[in-house]
Amino acid sequence: MHFWDIYRKWQKRWEEARVFEADPDNRPKIFINGAYPYVNGRPHIGHYFSTFLRPDVYARYKRMRGFNVLYPQGFHATGQPIAAAARRLREGDKKQRDILLSMGVKEEELDKFKDPKYWITYFMNLWIEDLKLSGSSIDWRRTFHTTEFNPFYDAFIRWQYEELRDKGVIERGKHPVVWCPKEEIPIADHDRSEGEGVNPEEIIVIKFKGDVVFPVATYRPETVYGVTNLWINPEAIYVKASVNNEEWIISKEASESISHQLPLEIVEEIKGEELIGKIVQNPVTGEAVPILPASFVDPSFGTGVVMSVPAHAPYDWVAYQEIKEKYYVLPPRSLIDLEGYSEFPAKDVVEKYGITSQEEKEKLDAATAEVYKKEFYSGVLKEIFGPYAGLKVNEAKDKLIKDFKRRGIATTIWILPRRVVCRCGAEGVVKIVEQWFLKYSDERWKALAREAALKTDFTPEEAKNAVLHTIEWLKEWPLTRDVRTSLGTRLPWDKDQYIESLSDSTIYMAFYTLSKYFNQMDDSIAKRLDRAFFRWVFYGEGDIKEISERTGIEEEILNRMREEFLYWYPTDVRFVGKDLLQNHVTFTIFHHALIFPEKHPRRWSAAGHVLLNGEKMSKSKGNFLLLREAIDKYGADPVRMAVALAGNTVLDDANIETEVMEELREELPRWLSFVEEWYGKGRENKLMVDGWIESEVSKIIRDVGAAYEELRLRDAAIDAWYTMWRIVRKYLQITRNNPNKEVISWTLESWIKILQPITPHFAEEAWERIGKEPFVGLSDWPAPVSADERLVKFMEYVENLIEDIRHAVKLSRIEEPTKVEIYIAEPWKYDIVKNVRTLIRKKPMEEVIRSVPEEYRKDMVPLIKRGWKDPSRIPEVIGSREEEKQFLKEVKDYIEESVGVPLDILDAPVEGKTSLPFKPAIIVRGSSL
Repeated sequence: MHFWDIYRKWQKRWEEARVFEADPDNRPKIFINGAYPYVNGRPHIGHYFSTFLRPDVYARYKRMRGFNVLYPQGFHATGQPIAAAARRLREGDKKQRDILLSMGVKEEELDKFKDPKYWITYFMNLWIEDLKLSGSSIDWRRTFHTTEFNPFYDAFIRWQYEELRDKGVIERGKHPVVWCPKEEIPIADHDRSEGEGVNPEEIIVIKFKGDVVFPVATYRPETVYGVTNLWINPEAIYVKASVNNEEWIISKEASESISHQLPLEIVEEIKGEELIGKIVQNPVTGEAVPILPASFVDPSFGTGVVMSVPAHAPYDWVAYQEIKEKYYVLPPRSLIDLEGYSEFPAKDVVEKYGITSQEEKEKLDAATAEVYKKEFYSGVLKEIFGPYAGLKVNEAKDKLIKDFKRRGIATTIWILPRRVVCRCGAEGVVKIVEQWFLKYSDERWKALAREAALKTDFTPEEAKNAVLHTIEWLKEWPLTRDVRTSLGTRLPWDKDQYIESLSDSTIYMAFYTLSKYFNQMDDSIAKRLDRAFFRWVFYGEGDIKEISERTGIEEEILNRMREEFLYWYPTDVRFVGKDLLQNHVTFTIFHHALIFPEKHPRRWSAAGHVLLNGEKMSKSKGNFLLLREAIDKYGADPVRMAVALAGNTVLDDANIETEVMEELREELPRWLSFVEEWYGKGRENKLMVDGWIESEVSKIIRDVGAAYEELRLRDAAIDAWYTMWRIVRKYLQITRNNPNKEVISWTLESWIKILQPITPHFAEEAWERIGKEPFVGLSDWPAPVSADERLVKFMEYVENLIEDIRHAVKLSRIEEPTKVEIYIAEPWKYDIVKNVRTLIRKKPMEEVIRSVPEEYRKDMVPLIKRGWKDPSRIPEVIGSREEEKQFLKEVKDYIEESVGVPLDILDAPVEGKTSLPFKPAIIVRGSSL
């Protein structure tokens, strides 16, 4: 059988035997799932690492541990991308057609993609096909996709939002959102090609006045007391604009952004260079300050006008040094006392980082972050602040802002701290809109979410901190978008709005417990799934007979659906990429806290991004690999093993190497032949060395099991593959290819089992070839044997002895050694050396010497004195003299092969040499140089 046939063979058998279909029974359950993918393309190798291989390996491992494992998989289609792409096709967009053709879509099939529903089913089926080919152990009876094209999921989401509205966490109001000026809709995270996780930030605008207002946007309004000048970019275009009955001078880019927040009318355009030298008044100190040029001013940030505070801003300090001789400018003024810094902290950090130019932006950013953070938390305001003097910056800042606003010298605008680009290609702005929002700012809701998060396990642990931090800063979240430009579920009380993609993806894990029933029902039943139905299934409320009559679902089925939810829920482990921590993961915790109290996911596993062959994946650079391409080229199990070897579950990037896939494509068939060749072969009698491999394999079984449990896939793969190969080969080498039949068979059975979660196809094939009944994936996890753990130390002793012999041969200067003699210590030394080793760490040297019988004392004193200085020089007595000698005899051939010289094992004493237990004397025989 060609090894490619192995994959098809076992995938077919798993499906025919319905191995992965999980239903409630009397076993302990574990419910595993990963974030559902967006179906606008095929899965790539990065998807597979973060969201699919990890849960599959864990599911396979837990089945062997006796758990009833539910591992389902759904698919996501809510949001703008598919709707926008289908619309572009309808409009005849050639670029969109080319994209589909590059994905393998046939020319004659392109027109079908004008229908978003076809797009969903086409790519969902490809995802299912690719995941099956990878060996994923998913219960496919429970799969589903989102949007109103799936009426059952649609009814489920409508129920969720009716519940949330009743609980008072949905409101309509005016709030800042990230807005697409082209599509004229909010841009949710999943609808961005750039800027995921970026949210609007409120920033203070201080009004410097001349003939007109020069508004300065700043994160540090307290430093207005030390302004020496204003900066503008002389190369930028500025405008005079009417804003709330005031005339403002702001950059053209800023006017476009601010126009979405405030009533704004442009009066005229002005070149930046024309503003240089104008004088304005500091609204706080009353001082006249000049407007000066600075290339570092970003016209797209804030208002495009920046105030200069050289004493406390590294950018300003550097720029000040460059222009102070050329232009009139106020001298720097110290505003904040900061321990460990001079009166000008900005000067200190500029010198610390060795900054000499405005162009050194990376260094300036680091210096700015250092000063801002330290001054905010530790800086104390000086006397110039009047009633606020003596307060720390973080204590006074909000009070100063309120004061400035009350006096009419400051206002606020909203900005995006980083660039956001909509999938349609338009750059996002902040817009104040009236729409429906989830009130994540509600303190009662936050408290419930915080409590749930604290009770939840996270792998790795630092992921929890990211979620807890998000819970604290999260505010209102826009939950809908216009139905004309998107896909999804309509808000029950506003049919023109779809619930956006992150908001309909928070409790869908519960839908898996019911979806196998829905997938057998006619779609017409979905129209009758009202709130009473879901409250019965999830909460056990209501009259089951009345619900059955109204929905047309038999009472028996309703009861089974209720029992299934109670059996499986909550999710035990949920797998996501780290990019979902600050949105999906946090939102899920919030929603469970209200909809399913105390039934939030028990454990989250977040993984970092993926490198391919050491570099970031990029289609444009050709460093990109689809899962299907990898499987077609290398086979499913080599891909699985290479992805497992890429990294443990940490937030750092993992590295997948195609060279490893290529190597394993050749090595796995060899392993299969090896297992088949050696299973059941060998002698009947049992030696000490047989106990050594039993100890080593037992340790590997424990280590691999712990690694699977802790989701350390790389560690598990290294031990289950490379470490096992090393141990088994060494065993055969030591035994001269004559292993103990029972031991080698147990070792190979254990090896097959610990590899099964990662390389299931070859594990199943090996299991069958050694005469076992399928399926190994449903067999018990191998049990470590009660082996003599000392035998591992015996082998360590042998390896050290080999090194000692090599060293002795080298020192002997014998050109062609003919023999090596090793002399086993005298019998009396074993108990005495063991006792000395124990006492040397606890008793005075004289007392240790006296503990040795007088007739042996003279021989032992040199050893005790050496051991007193360095206890490691006293060998550990790990067994009896008979055991040492027996083990050496068993591994004699191995030692000879390793050192390349014949070996004699002799009894001490030998003249001029001292033998110690497990530290024999060594003599090299042969002709000297």
